[in-house]
Amino acid sequence: MPTDPRGRARNGARRQFAAFVAAALLVLVAVGTTTVLISDRIARDNALAEAERIAVRLADLIVAPLVREAVSGMPERWEELDRVLTNRLSDGSITSVVVWTDRGEVVYATIEQLIGRQEPPSDDLVAALGGVVVAHVDDEPETAYGDVQGPLLEVYVPIDVGAERMAVEAYFATDAVDEQAALLRGEIVPLAVGALVVLQLVQLPIAASLARRVRRQEAERLDLVTRSLAASDRERRSIAADVHDGPVQDLAGVSYALTALRSSVPDDRQPHVDRLVSTVRHAVTSLRRLMFDIYPPDLSPEGLVAALDDLAERLRSDGVDVEVRTEPLPEVGPEVAAVLYRTVKEALANVARHARADRAEVRLAPTGADGDRAVVLTVADDGVGVDDGYDAGAGHLGLRLVHDRVRDLGGTVSVEPGADGGTVLTALLPIPHGA
Repeated sequence: MPTDPRGRARNGARRQFAAFVAAALLVLVAVGTTTVLISDRIARDNALAEAERIAVRLADLIVAPLVREAVSGMPERWEELDRVLTNRLSDGSITSVVVWTDRGEVVYATIEQLIGRQEPPSDDLVAALGGVVVAHVDDEPETAYGDVQGPLLEVYVPIDVGAERMAVEAYFATDAVDEQAALLRGEIVPLAVGALVVLQLVQLPIAASLARRVRRQEAERLDLVTRSLAASDRERRSIAADVHDGPVQDLAGVSYALTALRSSVPDDRQPHVDRLVSTVRHAVTSLRRLMFDIYPPDLSPEGLVAALDDLAERLRSDGVDVEVRTEPLPEVGPEVAAVLYRTVKEALANVARHARADRAEVRLAPTGADGDRAVVLTVADDGVGVDDGYDAGAGHLGLRLVHDRVRDLGGTVSVEPGADGGTVLTALLPIPHGA
């Protein structure tokens, strides 16, 4: 993981732009698939409606008049009906026509072997005999009507033959569905998908421009943070030097002078001198601690371990048993080392101020493969603990600063309750390549 501010900003913007492009492609695929499904559905409905209109005209204008005449004593009308329907079926759009009585008997069919067959009326036939036009796609017809196999468009049309209600059943090939679906796809898909493609082509340059702008702003922000930290470190170094060369040296001189004067004062006054010497030395110790707080010591891999142990020693002087466990570390770089030191410092300060703990442990170890190396820092205590779901980034100012520093280097921080009570802070920091 890169820790260079510009590199992190550039990679973040690239990820955002890639996510935008991926979302656009997913939308295109979803819209294209939906459009195909809708076109098939529309084609199916249109084909049914068209087949219903053709079947109604066929039944009312051709079949019904000739069947009435044939039933009323003109049997030659059956032959005329057969001739007319044969011509009508020659174009292949209609595969067969059957005329049913209300008893389920076939009085006429373009397929001669069906004439005279009697079957229990189906639900569709019963509905048609009741005066309703029924149309649907029969995906698996029980009987092959004509030469067409497979799905057929099936339409039942009621007709009145004298006092008797009959039904004309017409079967249509599903080629119309396929043709209309192909036609609709050819019209709808280019329109819908093409509009989205044009929209994306317009948006992509805008998104790329915004991504570049965000990348520049993020790089500038991170660069400003880096310069601010560098300026802060220089100022801290200057303050620490002033404290060391000024008050610390002056107080050390006062301590030596008081020690030298001790023998020259009366015996009953010497305890007062001892208390003054102790107070001055304590002030010197406090100032030295302040110097370390203001400007940390050597944070090379070897110096970092010693600096962490020095932080632990301060807590040990307050009666807390602190163990520091470190494994051999690679060269982590000054930025990572400084963040590790400040994280431990803040965590141990919280242990001292809030945890009411008897024990604490600091663990530092490398992790990951050579291509993706990282350092894992764990600070655990046996104190009062925190609630589940505690957010380090939303905690008090010290933890928020720790969270922001680690995040700026591409790492993560979590603060969770320990398995046996207390609190566990875990920080994962990537080691920059080439560090």
